[in-house]
Amino acid sequence: MLLVGAGLLAKHVVALPAPSTDARLSRSLGELRRAGGPDWLAVHVLYAECRCSQRIVAHLTTTERPRGWQEVVLWVGQAAPEPALSRAFDVRRVSEQQLARWGVESAPLLVALGPDGRVAYAGGYTDRKQGPDIRDLRILSAAESGGALSSLPVFGCAVSERLKSALAALPAL
Repeated sequence: MLLVGAGLLAKHVVALPAPSTDARLSRSLGELRRAGGPDWLAVHVLYAECRCSQRIVAHLTTTERPRGWQEVVLWVGQAAPEPALSRAFDVRRVSEQQLARWGVESAPLLVALGPDGRVAYAGGYTDRKQGPDIRDLRILSAAESGGALSSLPVFGCAVSERLKSALAALPAL
């Protein structure tokens, strides 16, 4: 019974993996930059079927975005992104397989790349599942100023088949 309870709890409070901040991620996401665009690049990985990602969409479309940043949304899933998101951001539809090749297995995920192409941040937006304090603006500001950054946990949904299968093995209600 304890194992069943632990499995049920894990699906709701355990952080999901963030990608390795290696050269593969830097190179892959760096290719998203527009020529002549801002030096800093923020990549928001959002999943159509994830309520946590939908909360990030609402936040992104209702907050003043930072100057000096190019922001790209990588949208995975069957449903189309909200029109407000597509109007305000460079939204690119990607497959689960494409994300997996980059080492991205979960969403919502924020990745910030500096002018040198290195990953300055790869992690979540909040310090707890569905936390009210979405910290992307502070994270981007700290990255730009060269401040020390600790990645927040990724709370949300699995997007890779590998991670979906692993989570499916846990007990469900």
